[in-house]
Amino acid sequence: MIPELTGAKGVPRLAGISYPMSRPMGAPGDAKGQLSVLKSTLELLDTATTPATYKELPFQWPQSPAQARKETQSHVNPPIVGLLKRKPWLLARLYFGKIPKASKH
Repeated sequence: MIPELTGAKGVPRLAGISYPMSRPMGAPGDAKGQLSVLKSTLELLDTATTPATYKELPFQWPQSPAQARKETQSHVNPPIVGLLKRKPWLLARLYFGKIPKASKH
């Protein structure tokens, strides 16, 4: 997260977390950890009393930033990413809820 940039946009409440950019809720498959992040974020909505409230969540990523970047780079993108790279005009359709049908290979 980049709290300075997000805060500059005037968001009313901001929960910061020291996780890699591609993993703001936690590691894939870590339902317990993701639920903890979600609960802490929602708690901010309940406890923030003034606009522009910022709270750094108390979670730490288990790897160094370099290890996390390396792991993210070796990550295989979901099929939708490949489809949008080949047919970028579909993004507007997706935005309006028009989901393309799966093609058979």
